[in-house]
Amino acid sequence: MSFERRRGFGGTAAGEAGSSARSGADRSGGRGGARRGLTTLGLAAAGLAAGYLVAATVLFSSPDPGPETLVAVPDLTGRSQEEAGKRAADAGLTFRVTGEIFHPEEPAGHVVAQLPLARQYVVPETEIAGTLSLGPETVTVPDVTGLSETQAAFVLGRLGLGTASQTTPSHRRKGQVIRTEPEAGQKLPASSEVTLVVSEGREVVAVPDLEGRHLDDVEVLLARLGLEIGTVTFEPGAVGAPGRVIGQAPPPGFALREGGEVSVRVAGSPSEVMDLMQRRQDD
Repeated sequence: MSFERRRGFGGTAAGEAGSSARSGADRSGGRGGARRGLTTLGLAAAGLAAGYLVAATVLFSSPDPGPETLVAVPDLTGRSQEEAGKRAADAGLTFRVTGEIFHPEEPAGHVVAQLPLARQYVVPETEIAGTLSLGPETVTVPDVTGLSETQAAFVLGRLGLGTASQTTPSHRRKGQVIRTEPEAGQKLPASSEVTLVVSEGREVVAVPDLEGRHLDDVEVLLARLGLEIGTVTFEPGAVGAPGRVIGQAPPPGFALREGGEVSVRVAGSPSEVMDLMQRRQDD
């Protein structure tokens, strides 16, 4: 009985001792494993972070060209071809003329357009294409004298010229162009205005009474009024002194435009009248 109790007691003590030993070993082993797991996880995270940094730097970064690799395009407009070429060369670029156009303001030979535009950035040695001015487009004024105002305006309009008009008394028919200002043959910028000087017709003159006047005096009087002597009819048998006017057409007071003619009938034969006129001149 006592022996069994001792065995039981001893066995119980031994078992308890063994159990305690195993329990301590398990706890110690668990804490060591946890520490090893944390260390491994930290190393993996550090490797992942390093790999991301490398990928972000190498694979996903965009190159920055930097100001030293690009050139600002200078503004060449308004400059002569020579000046434009020099400015382009100073900026490390080239300049080439690619066209010419008429320009109402820019002098001939100056740049009116460029490509690339000013203040854009390009790589060195880029070519700037430039368009030069031919200066204002000019038109030669044609000779339209003798045309009507309407016809002259049409001709000038076809050439791109505008028209204005002014009238003046003239022996030419009414509405006929006498001259232009500027005169025909002169060169003008396109869209300039030309003044048409237009005849307003001959002035109207009242025919004077010529009856009883000598033929010499009649010619002088008519010339002063802008009229001319027309047909002279001699009547040797007419009553009156030779060389004197005995009739006229149109009659006195008739309205006649300048340049018009007045025909007269003169007493005496042609020879008598001519001799008389010669003596009057000699006296």
